[in-house]
Amino acid sequence: MLIAIAKLAEEEEKPVSTRRLSRVVGVSHQSASRYLRELEKEGLVETVMTPRGRLIKLSNRGLELLKIHVGTVLSLINRVDKTYVFTGRVFTGLGEGAYYVSRKPYLEQFYSKLGFYPYPGTLNLRIEHYMDRLMLVEKMAKPPVFIQGFTDHERTFGDGYCYPVIVNNAYEGAIVKALRTAYDSSVVEIISPHNLRKELKLKDGDWVNFVFKTAPEKE
Repeated sequence: MLIAIAKLAEEEEKPVSTRRLSRVVGVSHQSASRYLRELEKEGLVETVMTPRGRLIKLSNRGLELLKIHVGTVLSLINRVDKTYVFTGRVFTGLGEGAYYVSRKPYLEQFYSKLGFYPYPGTLNLRIEHYMDRLMLVEKMAKPPVFIQGFTDHERTFGDGYCYPVIVNNAYEGAIVKALRTAYDSSVVEIISPHNLRKELKLKDGDWVNFVFKTAPEKE
């Protein structure tokens, strides 16, 4: 129930109605109301009566409890399922990837630490599935491949982090994350020795899958 309330609240950006919750969870309106009374008694949810009916949201205590349980579940999934498959939807980025990954000091580190020189550009994916987003946080909590920043005559280029992946069960690559980025955590940028858009004949809106390599290299 707590997961369903959190997910609906995120989607609708407002408190959730009992009737909507009962449909999503798959129980009767009466059963949903009974469960919510128990959760409210435990201080896990807050409810308010409105002309539209009862509206529910997680309390701070409920949110903390959810974080604990979700963290435990994700950790267990990560241990058992070493090849969790992520899916993302292709979109056209800001066009900065080619410039940054082509800088010589970065290129040398990509080759020495990842084993390849990347194609000049990134494949941009938006992670839309809720569980994939949660698992992505869990996976990227692991030690990354560190890419050190540098300074040239004109400007400073920041540090970055890489996570080796396999794209569509065939293509070597790595998620690259800069400390400063215009994207939120739902977006991944993938570098690869291949032009993935061309090789996979991708266009905006297409779905791509990837898995993390089980043992990323350390420095």
